[in-house]
Amino acid sequence: MLKRLLIVIFVIALVPVWAGCGGLPQSAVAEVNGKVITREDLDQAIQEYKQQFGDQGMPAEGTDAYKDFQKELVSRLVDEEILWSEAEKMDLNVTDQEIEDKVNTARNQAGGEDQLQQALEENNMTMDRFKESIRKSLLFQKIYPEVTKDAPEVTDEEARAYYDANPDQFKQPEMRKVSHILVATPEEAQAVEARLAAGEDFATVAKEVSTDPGSKDKGGSLGEVPSENSGFVPEFEQAMDQLKAGEISEPVQTQFGFHIIRVESITPAGVQSFEDVLNDLKMGLRLEAQRKIFDAWLEDVRGNYDIIYADESDRWWQTGLY
Repeated sequence: MLKRLLIVIFVIALVPVWAGCGGLPQSAVAEVNGKVITREDLDQAIQEYKQQFGDQGMPAEGTDAYKDFQKELVSRLVDEEILWSEAEKMDLNVTDQEIEDKVNTARNQAGGEDQLQQALEENNMTMDRFKESIRKSLLFQKIYPEVTKDAPEVTDEEARAYYDANPDQFKQPEMRKVSHILVATPEEAQAVEARLAAGEDFATVAKEVSTDPGSKDKGGSLGEVPSENSGFVPEFEQAMDQLKAGEISEPVQTQFGFHIIRVESITPAGVQSFEDVLNDLKMGLRLEAQRKIFDAWLEDVRGNYDIIYADESDRWWQTGLY
């Protein structure tokens, strides 16, 4: 499988050096060339992490692991300050119009201005903060290709060598293309069953009655997933795996409600051929090369900045203390 190579998350390398606070303000968690990073900045970074990833991978508050997690985010905030400074040196910038375009996209996706404001409030984010996060994201999208533009293209021979050396990565598990209709009550599920038994189209019924916002408009489609470790709750996965291609389940109750599941098709387990993965593999290998170039560049430019981290004995890392 190409998951490790193709899902390249451009997370800035974290190499923290925890020094004494040296007169930093009490609310400061770090300082970069005199620019103070505050506890409020850290709290916002934690909130943005939760918004993007939920609680996945986040340690419990109050634990040593949580303190380490906070330190990693502080290190990332430090690196962000370095990046913005380096962007200025490269004459890279983000225009107000580019930011407004992204805000308008978010507004349309949310369903309007009121819905966007509500979503921001639920995530403890102001519009100014939201626009600043957009600006930083867009700026990073400009810095990254500038720094990594000289990464060489990957040849077919290099791709073949990687393919031959890493056979396990190209094993394909059994995959199932799955759709479902989600409703709230057993009576609604029985009504769906009756409509399908009478010959109504599954996708049409899903668009009409399903309460799953992620799949409703797609006719209930959940895409193609592995038969095992699908990411679905156990009750759903177990019922899905018992179906043959084209079969529809009886109502399956989970914490989300009652599901009517349809398996559209099943792809047997096997090994992806080199020809099938060649283009994606070459792209993935080049992305990996770009990441290494970027990490090395960032490590190098860090040395041009005076960075001070608040000492562990300070109170910044203690939840709720300022």
